[in-house]
Parts: sequence; structure tokens; C-alpha cells
Amino acid sequence: MSSICGLSDDLLVAILSLVKTKDAVATSLLSKRWLTLWKLVPRLDYIITPWYASHSGSDFIDNFLLLSEAPVLETMHLRLGYNCKPEEQERWVDIALARHVRVLELIYSRSPSTPMPFPRSLFTYNGLVVLRLQEVVIRDIPSTIFLQSLKTLSLLCVRFCSRDDELVHTLLSACPVLETLVVRRWLEDYVTTFKIAVPSLQSLYIMRRPGGHAQTDDREYIINAPSLKDLKVCDEFSWFRPLVEMPKLVKAEIKIRRDDSKKLLGLEMPKLVKAEIKIRRDDSKKLLGCIASAKHLSLCVTSAKQLLMEKSVENLCQLEYLELCTNCSSDWLCLLLKHSPKLRVLRFNNPTSQIDGCNSLRRIRDRWEEPCCVPECLVTSLETVEWIGYEGTETEKEVANYILEKACHLKKMTIFRHITNLRKKYRTLIDLVSRLSCSIKCRLEVVPLEQH
Repeated sequence: MSSICGLSDDLLVAILSLVKTKDAVATSLLSKRWLTLWKLVPRLDYIITPWYASHSGSDFIDNFLLLSEAPVLETMHLRLGYNCKPEEQERWVDIALARHVRVLELIYSRSPSTPMPFPRSLFTYNGLVVLRLQEVVIRDIPSTIFLQSLKTLSLLCVRFCSRDDELVHTLLSACPVLETLVVRRWLEDYVTTFKIAVPSLQSLYIMRRPGGHAQTDDREYIINAPSLKDLKVCDEFSWFRPLVEMPKLVKAEIKIRRDDSKKLLGLEMPKLVKAEIKIRRDDSKKLLGCIASAKHLSLCVTSAKQLLMEKSVENLCQLEYLELCTNCSSDWLCLLLKHSPKLRVLRFNNPTSQIDGCNSLRRIRDRWEEPCCVPECLVTSLETVEWIGYEGTETEKEVANYILEKACHLKKMTIFRHITNLRKKYRTLIDLVSRLSCSIKCRLEVVPLEQH
């Protein structure tokens, strides 16, 4: 305790800024030195637990804002339950704006029928850099709105009371320097077409809809973001119009499990470096049209039969890292090895979670056909192989042995599997080590799956 008290006030305030506001205020009981330090913290971080608590937290928030002596309130994070009143929110936001807040987070857990109204004073405040909203309703937006400093915007279950995209367009058009946008549509959202037209946007995350929605509808996204570098889409039920070309795209993580994947994934992304794609429905004919320049690719696709006919797979000449789901990638393996001459890292992944993992019954352990010609990557570039969830079936042994035998520059193969005893570990090593070429210096390891 004495060593901490020896620190300067500025450093102690910086430390208090890293903890929840309730904990920072509680330090006032330590000694006279700590009695007023929390008042200098330029951050209010308050959360109601549980969300259905009978109190709204208004007394604590009011007292903190009243007693705070910080020159500015840089950050205000409020995560409140259904007992919070709209007039209380308006009051707190007005005080925060008067204190030059730059980061504002308003997260509510309320009934879908009674979302919290959007604070109108935000429409005319130009100092906000980060704004995160959850379960808020926007009924109208003044034409004078201009959020000139806003760089990050998160709209989680925000209800726009308009069946066209007028409110969405007005809001996003008022953010000339917006770089990051996170969207999660609500079941109660009235907007049919959610148009994202932001020239400055660099990162876009479209989250999965809340639970309880189990069918497609007429809602759709139109994305026009030529500066986009990072795209992540996890929406099972919305439609996607063909996207504009995004030449600056560096990373794409696309997880769609519905029949509209051919529209979204038909996009050309000439600068794409990383793509994680998980699609588990049949209409994926244009899947590989968007990943021709990818260097990092993760695939979980059950409808490989259709994709085998796609010539776009022949354009994966830049691929260096490939991850395949072993539950559904049997047809993919030979094809992708054949057309990935620069491949350096190959990773097999046997998903163990039925929620995020693949439920396909077409497993690599059931189907493997040795290529008629040795893929170029095995001869010239492949250096690392990882197999997560290896079970030691005959088919898995065939695949692993083929790679060990043909990969001329292989440096390391790591097998992660459930190991109940040493005999099982050594049996796995014996099955594989016999196929290692004497001229190849490859390190072969069998590691318990739990250590992955």
C-alpha cells in the first residue's frame, strides 16, 4: 500500500481510469490521500447488474457527474436496465456533452417494444469520436445533423422508424470521417434496405441477428464502401445486393448460411489478403470469385460439389495460409493444393463445437483420393502442417502420410489429438514417421488436444 501511495496523483488517476467507476469511488475509503482522487477520473463506466434490477442507478450517476472535478469527461459508458428513464438519459448525455465527452456508449437491456429514445442533443454535437448504441430507437433525424469527428459507430439492435433507408442514409451521410461501423439488425427494425454508403469507411462488421429469428425475409444490405479494408459479415437471413469493388480490402471474414451467398461472394476483391468463409447452404457457386488474391483463407463449406466446377479456384496463386474444416473439406483438399503453388502453411481443423462448428457428416476420414500428380506447393513451398482434432482414422493417416512423403520442404507437422495414454501417442508417431523421407528434416510432434 505504501509503495502505491508514493505514486503521483496523475499516475494514480490514470490507474483508477482503468477500473469500473464503482471500484474507483470505493478507493476513497482507503485513506485521506485517496478521498478525492476518484473525482479527477475523466471516465464514467457504470453497469447495472442484473439488467432487471429494480433500481436504475440514477443516484450514483447523478452524484458522480455532480462531484466530478476532472477538466473534461473523456468517456462515458452506461449499460443500464429497463428501469432507466428517458429523461434521466437525456440529462446525463447533456452533462457529458457539456463536459466535452469524446467516447459515448449507451447500452440498454429493455423490452423490444420499449427501446430507449435516441438522445436528440447528440445530433448537434461535433466533438464525439466514438458512439456505441444498443436498443435505442431513432424516430427522426434533423437535416442539420453533422457528426464531423465521429470515427467509430456501433448500432446494435437500433430501431429506425422508417421502412426505407432514409434515416440510415441521413445518419451515415452525416459522418464524413467514419472509419468503423458495427451493425446488428433488430427483429423490430422497420428498415427493409439498409444502405451503407460511406466513402471513408475502413472497417465494417455486420453481426448475426439476435436469437429467435429463424427465417429469411425481405431485409437487405447494400454496401458501397470503396475504402473498406476489413469486412466481417455474420448474417444468416438478410439479402445482400452485389457490392461495389473495394480495391483496398485487406481482410474479409464472411460467415453466411443462407442461399444468397452467391450475390455477396461474387464480389471482386483484388487486394484481399485474408478471408474466413463459412457457408453451409447449397447456393455457393460464386464463392471463390472474391478471394482470388487472398493470402490467408479459411474454409468451411459443405456444398463443395458445386464449387468444384468453378474455374475461379484456379486463381489462388497468392495463397500462403490455408485452413480447412475436416468435416466437409474432403473434396476441397486436392483441388486447393493443386492451385495454390505458394502455399506455406496448411491447417486442418476438426471443429468440436456444434454451435460454431460444422455439422456436416461428409468428413475427410471418409473420403480421400490421392492426386494423380503431386501438387506444386508440396514440391516447392509447403513448410508447416497442423492437424487439430486428429483422430487417427485410416483416411486421416493416408492424408498425413501423403503429405509427409511428398512435401519436400516440410519443416514441421504438429498433430493435436486426444491422448489418453503414452501408447496412443507413440502409436500415432509410429504410424507417421515411417513415411518421412530421410532427406527431409521435418519435426513431427503429437500434442494433446487440450494444449492447443
